[in-house]
This record gives sequence, C-alpha cells and structure tokens, in this order.
Amino acid sequence: MLWAFVTRDEDMIFYNQQISREHAVSHSGPADGSLEVIRISVKKIPFDIEKIAFTLTIHEGETTGQSFSNVSDALCRIYNPVSGDEVASFNFSEELNKETAIVIGELYLHKGEWKFNAVGSGFNGGLTALVKNFGLEVSETTQNEIPAEVDRAPLTIPEVVTPMKLELKKKESINIHKSEKVTATLEWETMKDLDLYCFYVTKDNEVGKIYYRNLGSPHSAPYIQLDGDALAHGKETIIIHQPAALRFVIFTAYSAVSNGFGSFKSMKVRAVVDNHQGQVIATPLHKRNSFSYWVAIAHIDFTGPNEMIVSHVEKYSRSMVEHSPLLYDDGSFKMDVGSKEFK
Repeated sequence: MLWAFVTRDEDMIFYNQQISREHAVSHSGPADGSLEVIRISVKKIPFDIEKIAFTLTIHEGETTGQSFSNVSDALCRIYNPVSGDEVASFNFSEELNKETAIVIGELYLHKGEWKFNAVGSGFNGGLTALVKNFGLEVSETTQNEIPAEVDRAPLTIPEVVTPMKLELKKKESINIHKSEKVTATLEWETMKDLDLYCFYVTKDNEVGKIYYRNLGSPHSAPYIQLDGDALAHGKETIIIHQPAALRFVIFTAYSAVSNGFGSFKSMKVRAVVDNHQGQVIATPLHKRNSFSYWVAIAHIDFTGPNEMIVSHVEKYSRSMVEHSPLLYDDGSFKMDVGSKEFK
C-alpha cells in the first residue's frame, strides 16, 4: 500500500484519505496496491511543509509472513503527468529482506527548489514501525491503517543508500549520497584530444581548477586528483578524495584548437559521476555546437550535510573563444571569463 507522509494526521495520504490540504498531494488506485499513484502539485504545497516522504507497506505482513523479500523488480518512477516524460526511476527493493514497510524516497525543499532523494530504507513491524519512525503516536486504529494522532516532530529518514544508475535529461538535478570518495569521468568516442577540467570551491571559499597542467593530489587541498592527460580518444577521470572539504565543483571539457571544428555532442561526450556506493549519474550532451572550445557539463553542490546535488548544466562558450569558464564561490559559474587555454 502506497502512503505519503508529511507532518499532520490530515497530511497522511493513502487509499482511505486520498487528498491533502490545499489538494497538494493526492492518491489514486485500489487499496490492494496493484496500481497506486501519488500526484504532487508543487505550487499547492502549504508553506509549512518542507518534506514529503513516499512509503510502502505490506498489509498485515507480520501476520501473514509476507515481506519485501517476496518482492522483486520494485520500481519507483517519477514522471511529468502532463507530458508523460520520465524524470527518473530506480529500483528500491533489492537489498531488503524481512521488512514489511519501506520509505521509498522523499521530496524536500532546498534553497527554494523541490528536490527528490532516493532512500529505500526498510522497517520490520509494518505500518506501526513506519508511523513511529515519523514521530507519530500509534493508536489501535493504526493497525486498521487509519491515520493516528500526529505531533509536529520533524521527519527523520534513516541513512540508507539506494543503488541507482540514471542519465539526466537537459537541466535536470538529482540528490545522491555524499560519500567519502567521488569519481567523475569524461568519456568520448572520437580520436580528438579532449581535456577534463574540474573547477572547485572549497569550504574555505578557495577557488581553483584541476586539469592536465595541475593534476592535484589526494594528500593536499583541495584533495582532487586527475588521472592524467589522455592525449587521445577515450576518457579522463577526476577523483575527489574528500568531498566534505568542498562546497561546489563543475566539470567541463576543453577541445584543443588542433582538433579543428566539430560539436561535443557529435563526439558523444558525457560526464559520469559515481559516489562509489552504487549511485552513478550520467550527464550526456543534447545540443549541437560546432564552434565552441569549451562546454560545462555537470555541477555538484556539496553543501548538504549528507547529500550532494548533481546537476546537468550543458553550457557552451561563444564561438571561437578560448577563455575558460569560471566558478564563483557562491556556486554559480560563467562561460568565457576565465584564462585562455592553448594546446
């Protein structure tokens, strides 16, 4: 059974209470869970709500002996209900065993924008355990899956990393777990010589860049290291050894003047971000631009306590301009304003 938890009893949305305050959240589908959908109207979410959790329970699973170990290929799909376009999807039941309730993910407000975070944490004890996790008071009616009385305790989600492999569409963002090491790989499929640049801002607001003339080190700030200059087609890799020491980074690609003309898209350029905990985010290019030497591909915001925001940016330099991009200490960036690069 699909549920959406917020902070009040009237905000606990499921088959028996299908519409929230202001009609911001609604539930549809049969109570047997064969096809259930939660719809969110972001503009209608009340000002006092900053987080919405999406959950599943197995009805009377503790009694019947059923659990998520009996479930395979469980998929969370996030899509635009107007266009039908899929924004993201991930499997969330592969690591579960005897759990009878699960927090799939959460929608939360970050710097004025609503973001989605995959969670995938399971609970033994069914709905009762799930309700207690959100700081609710469990009553006898809870066993019949009717909302219990709710206090105003904030939502707390256990830290469980859900494996996912996603390819971001243009200008999309996603939250993944901020791990102890992050790898970003620039991949391309031509014989042309491309270079991976990592522009960074540290927690001390120091700005700089790691590239083929400054390979960096795992032992000194900013604890970012480039694996070397590929000098041919293939890939180059940046390793961020201490994400906690950073605030922002942006990954860009530079095409040497000697490469001549040709769009980054035609070279099948993309950046792949890997947190080494099963969450891999690819950011391909979508626009043809045959006269730019630079493209900014992916941006990472490390300022969250436990999560980092990976964003698809895809922004090009002006035609025939050698000036590099520049990342500022507030996380914003501009093209064509940095130093010139000749190779």
